[in-house]
Amino acid sequence: MSILNIPNALFFVGTMALYNFVQNFIPSMSVTKRIYANRPDQVTDLTARLMGVWTLTSAIVRIYASYHIHDRAAYDLCLATFAIALFSFSSEIFVYKTAPITSPGVFPAMLISTTMLVWMLSSYGVYVQ
Repeated sequence: MSILNIPNALFFVGTMALYNFVQNFIPSMSVTKRIYANRPDQVTDLTARLMGVWTLTSAIVRIYASYHIHDRAAYDLCLATFAIALFSFSSEIFVYKTAPITSPGVFPAMLISTTMLVWMLSSYGVYVQ
């Protein structure tokens, strides 16, 4: 079995999100103000923690889906987490202009969200019957 498959990718992305969750609750580690570098004045400890809770939620869904890849609901919810992330970062970059694409984590988040959406949509029939 290849190591490059959707369940492994979901587990990896989910576990990496756990680190992001933790750093949002430790002010000295938080990169949230650097992500939204065009408007750091709008980033508070509360918004960082809210971002952390969203990140934890998406991590749980992604890790769960990695173990239950054939479950339509888990697969669909996981797809939704990537769509929401892509929408969120895209709107902050292009609409609200709070996050430059060069901010730490922004370009990787956009790349990962887009890649996983395309990969999961194109492989839907392989995993979900």
